[in-house]
Amino acid sequence: MPLDNSNVQLLPEPSEPGMMTVIDRDAPGYDEIPSRLMRSPPNERSWRGFALVVFLAIIVLAYPMIESILFGPLIPTSEWAFEESEIRSLQSQGIDGSGVHICMVDTGIDISHPALSNVDLAGFLDLVGDNTDANPIEYGVDHHGTMMAGILFSDGAFTGVSSGATLSVAAALGPTGYSVKDGAVGEAVEWCWRTQGADIISLSLGGEADPSMAIGGPTVTSVQDALEAGVFVVAAAGNQGENSSDVSTPASIRQVIAVGAIDRGGIVWEDTSKGAISMDGEIREDPHKKPEISAPGVNVISTNDPEFSIPYASSSGTSVSTVFVVGSLALILQKHGVQLDQYEEANGSASKIELVKESLRQSMIGDTHNPRTGYGNLNALSWEQNIENSLS
Repeated sequence: MPLDNSNVQLLPEPSEPGMMTVIDRDAPGYDEIPSRLMRSPPNERSWRGFALVVFLAIIVLAYPMIESILFGPLIPTSEWAFEESEIRSLQSQGIDGSGVHICMVDTGIDISHPALSNVDLAGFLDLVGDNTDANPIEYGVDHHGTMMAGILFSDGAFTGVSSGATLSVAAALGPTGYSVKDGAVGEAVEWCWRTQGADIISLSLGGEADPSMAIGGPTVTSVQDALEAGVFVVAAAGNQGENSSDVSTPASIRQVIAVGAIDRGGIVWEDTSKGAISMDGEIREDPHKKPEISAPGVNVISTNDPEFSIPYASSSGTSVSTVFVVGSLALILQKHGVQLDQYEEANGSASKIELVKESLRQSMIGDTHNPRTGYGNLNALSWEQNIENSLS
């Protein structure tokens, strides 16, 4: 029977959405539903509208959880770096860096990243742009500062090393990671310990080895002042490779902890700078031979530009390995900070730093120093235990 278009209705086929069903209203047995029955009563329409509003509200409120469930597994992480360095073992003691103040000198920070929303940001200093209202800014084209902060403080796809610590950030490096004006890094270091009262200064930066910088210059002077005040300074060994004349400055300074990078297999990263045997004509002695330690720093995933659909990226370098040591030290200071302060009062700031660095050396397997890898690879748990034994 030919079908009259006026009597034909196309409906989705429930069992196969790609097909349509042809209905002939004049066919025997077809009973059209009265229009009054097809319309919902006013009360029912009102209830459905209310239910839809409630449903949408629940979706909005639960979005962070939904995002984590749906997209969390899609975000790769570098959990191996936290596990192999025994950071997770140390964290399992219930410590997260609370009560410890870390100051980062870098390209800034993008605090709008969802994984950094819970960061306790105590201060921001802008030495790059004209930002005078102290609002955090990320100047790095690759979000370098944000990535370093993520390894320390992330509360997203992965948990950072010391997510409970307090953070101050000094933006002293420009878009490409270089200081944009003379004295900026030195001014930033000074601000970190004198104004902000930081316990640890993190320097994921460094210039090429320069003997003249070891005895002068605002950066060196500021770092030495911080050390004399009992502030720990951790700096990147540099990315100049095995042909470098020494680790970068300020990592080359005696009491600074210089950090090299290793990959997932514990092998030294090919671009890690090589430490010199001597400095200013003096042979370096334990526990200050350079670099002192190596930590994960190859293809490590961390927080990046929050405007990305997946706001994470990987990075390699001694900058990355530096913050793993910084965060580990923050965990240790949370647990033993009071005893270390008492030790400092009795023996001086230099002795406190000496104790921490000697404990770091003793935490390594073996007792020899390698100019590329230092005394060995980071073992945060062993480092903490050696400090505890030294203080007992």
